[in-house]
Amino acid sequence: MGKLDDGSPVWIFFEKINGDKEVKCRKCGKTYKYCLNTSVMITHLRSDHPDDLRKAENERKGKNGAKNEKNSRYDNDANSNLIMALSTSNVPFRFVKNEYFKKFCLLLNPDHIVMSPDAIRRKLAENSNKYILEISKKVGDLEKCFIACDGWDGRYENVSLYALFVYFVDKDFCKQKLVWFDKEVTWNKNRNLQFLGIQKLDGKSTAENIGNLISKLIRLYGIDFCKIMGGITDAASNLKSFLNRNDLYHIHCAAHSISLILEEASAIPKVAQVLAKVNRLAAHLSRSKTDRKKFRDRSAALKTKGRIPLPFSVTRWAGCVMLAVAYLEHYQSISALDAFQQFLLDDNEKKVLNHFIEMTTPFLEAIHNAESDATYCSEIVPQYASLYEFVSGQNQKTRLVKLLTSETLKRYSKYLTNDVALLAVYCDPRFAYLDGVLKTVDWEDIERNAVNYCESSREVRPADATGTEPPAKKSNNQNTFFSRFLESKRQSQPTESVRTEIVNYEAIIMAGRPSPSSCPLLFWKSNGARFPQLSRLARHVLCSPQSSAQVERLFSRCGELVSSSRRNRLFTKTMNDLLLNASLGALKKLSEEVRDKEESESDEDSDDDIGEDVYSMWPRNATNRRSSSAPPSL
Repeated sequence: MGKLDDGSPVWIFFEKINGDKEVKCRKCGKTYKYCLNTSVMITHLRSDHPDDLRKAENERKGKNGAKNEKNSRYDNDANSNLIMALSTSNVPFRFVKNEYFKKFCLLLNPDHIVMSPDAIRRKLAENSNKYILEISKKVGDLEKCFIACDGWDGRYENVSLYALFVYFVDKDFCKQKLVWFDKEVTWNKNRNLQFLGIQKLDGKSTAENIGNLISKLIRLYGIDFCKIMGGITDAASNLKSFLNRNDLYHIHCAAHSISLILEEASAIPKVAQVLAKVNRLAAHLSRSKTDRKKFRDRSAALKTKGRIPLPFSVTRWAGCVMLAVAYLEHYQSISALDAFQQFLLDDNEKKVLNHFIEMTTPFLEAIHNAESDATYCSEIVPQYASLYEFVSGQNQKTRLVKLLTSETLKRYSKYLTNDVALLAVYCDPRFAYLDGVLKTVDWEDIERNAVNYCESSREVRPADATGTEPPAKKSNNQNTFFSRFLESKRQSQPTESVRTEIVNYEAIIMAGRPSPSSCPLLFWKSNGARFPQLSRLARHVLCSPQSSAQVERLFSRCGELVSSSRRNRLFTKTMNDLLLNASLGALKKLSEEVRDKEESESDEDSDDDIGEDVYSMWPRNATNRRSSSAPPSL
């Protein structure tokens, strides 16, 4: 009897002959035509050698029982990692049919069967359903949430995609083990970020169609539309119209808002003339591989650090400033190479570029800070306050400073009319009642908004399910003075309790303000029982970050998939399944890492810190941020 082939027991009794065109029975010598299936051979064994077939099957089951269980576990792990490899790369599904890839897998494990492209698609859909179920459990008890929605248009692919993220803070401020698939982002432990999906928009990008798409996605996860408090987006009119139509708050993405200021500054004629020469150098380096290598070698010899002046994407926030910084950092390399003499600047142009970078460096730093997912929307107004104080203190005689001052003031004033942005500042103990943050707004006005919000969204606690039903209410069809008197007294009590919380909140903040690097949610977690109404307000308004950078990162990934010549035929559903599988894999990986960390730290806990002041226990936001390209002080 020979070795098993293709996992079928018939090959114990049969062998291929005549160039695999026929098969021959080793028992009786009969031959049959081989048509790439074993039906004829099985029929022969069952009719002529039933006992031998039954014995071989029993031996095979008993011998390989434990092995099959081990191989099954191995196959599941191997297939899961194959799915993750395809979900996080541009490799097409048909790669699994590559002859040499199959041989590679066969050498690692002869018993492993590589998944087919159709099996991969089915597994992707299965994992996507698991991700939806997992996230549905996480968002099942949310009260209010913010959404981040944006669109991506494939100019040559004739496709319009919209992605949706949800931000929320749960009732217990508990630590969650959730993160988006990008390895460079570690999400804040006290706030949840959920990627709900990416869908193709039916029809034009109107507010109505966007609303239908968002409603479809949130229903998929069991989220009520009434739980959406607002959204953080760029200045797209269709997204703003969707939010306004549904009476939702809108927060303009801080990174996009600041980048618009820098775009206006770069359009000043003198600045634009210098930046045009910088862009010509960048374009030359991107076209010429030889000159680019020479430039890198020269910069390495001069020990010049930082990114060489290559073009940024047109959608990159503050790309013009970052390119100008890279140009000046590598200016010695430009002057040392003969082929780049045409890109050098004269003294006046150098002065203009240095002044431009000096004035825009705080704005660039603000954009990099806003792009981090560990930020809060409460930081937008203080950020603009600091930018306005910086630029208004400069010499207002130059056109650049005048423009930066006017544009910063215009957008700063617009944020000061945004109720949810002001409520977020008030609920952040780092900035509440801080002088110089609000230019034209009084803290008393925000306190009144807080009272109104707490009254309008008063939490109604459900009745005890185990108790008896309450007696029926007495019918009151008369609008008497006595009934109005009782109703006014009943409504005044919650209002007074909110005002009492506001007075106590101001007192504790003025007595000891938290450090700027502390997490505001930890304050409300520690003082939730003391400020039940305000802590609930804080959960609602502090769930949003400063910017919608997370959506932009996602669309960078989508651009790689759709624009790739090997993946340009992907259906929207398949792309969505790929992204959901990548997110699911990241959730599992982070859960394992956090569990291992907690187990290793469980033996190191001590009671030495008991009795410390609550403010001293606030940790810094330990975020694994992307390496900043902000320039050094000039």
